[in-house]
Amino acid sequence: MNKILITTTLLLSALSTQAQTDQSAAFIRRCVVEEYTGTWCGNCPRGIVGLNRLAEDFGDRFIGIAIHTGDSEPMVIPTYPSLVPGAGGIPACTIDRAGKLDPYSGGGSRGAFHYGIDVEFAYRLNQPTEAGLELTAQWNDQQQWDVRFTATTTFCIDSPDAPYRLAFILLEDGMKGEGKAWQQVNYFSTETDFTDSKNYSDDDMKVWREAPYLVSDMVYDHVPVNTLGIKDGIAGSISAPIVSGESQTFSSLVTTINVRVIQDKERLSAVAILLNTQTGEIVNAAKASILPYGTDGILPAVSNEPPYRQSYDLLGRPINHQDTQGISIERQPSSGKYVKRQSVNHK
Repeated sequence: MNKILITTTLLLSALSTQAQTDQSAAFIRRCVVEEYTGTWCGNCPRGIVGLNRLAEDFGDRFIGIAIHTGDSEPMVIPTYPSLVPGAGGIPACTIDRAGKLDPYSGGGSRGAFHYGIDVEFAYRLNQPTEAGLELTAQWNDQQQWDVRFTATTTFCIDSPDAPYRLAFILLEDGMKGEGKAWQQVNYFSTETDFTDSKNYSDDDMKVWREAPYLVSDMVYDHVPVNTLGIKDGIAGSISAPIVSGESQTFSSLVTTINVRVIQDKERLSAVAILLNTQTGEIVNAAKASILPYGTDGILPAVSNEPPYRQSYDLLGRPINHQDTQGISIERQPSSGKYVKRQSVNHK
């Protein structure tokens, strides 16, 4: 009798595990490469090549984030701290925050001087995930001051707890500028005596071997310009209990107000990542274009903001609406819409 009971229990456990695996396989998994780079970093052009090749090889299942660091770096933002494990210089990257790698050679499976990050990326991409994640993004106002992120998470596990959180990122492509701070230092140039110009001999590095030591007219992609909850996730974005097959929807705003690094709002995109707070790793991710304000088909969002009116001057700077005379812009707490407000001094 006991033998039959044990066999039945094992069979049910195996069937449950297989069911979770099958459901996990039904989710689209996207992996995030967070690369740490800088215009001042002469070795970082190989990271640019690595991210470009991953985009070519894996399409929309690859989400690249090029985090610029350094005191003189024009694309640094204070809301994106370094999350690279361990010591060492840049370029460096993580795939889903699961260990430090080189953004070009990866773990070196094809050698230290050859493209190999795709090996680790493909392996990670083929691992089962406990949740699917989809994202919509829309401008919350006609002035394009805030972006409304709406993320839908569907788990294939049951859990009385919810050790997961979402984080949101605004990315900009096509960033460029004038002056030395925007020039990319290039140690791979044959104009220099650096050994990198000889060691990295593959065709994908040819453009950098033939480029000068300081490369002008650079165009930078995958650049984060603002974030929400990027390190530890947004508290309350995933609720307990987690029920397999049931979706959870969470919405919040990410602002562009006073974000000076932004150059062109038409080149912005939105990224959502799902973090496992116990492991610190990214479980899944999604990327979306930002739809125009008022676009049909966007889910109504529950505001996570405090119920007060916020006013701005015509340059987009926050002000105290009670003390304001003249024309200002005010966000209504009930709808999240922006309206023009005129105060008249009757003295």
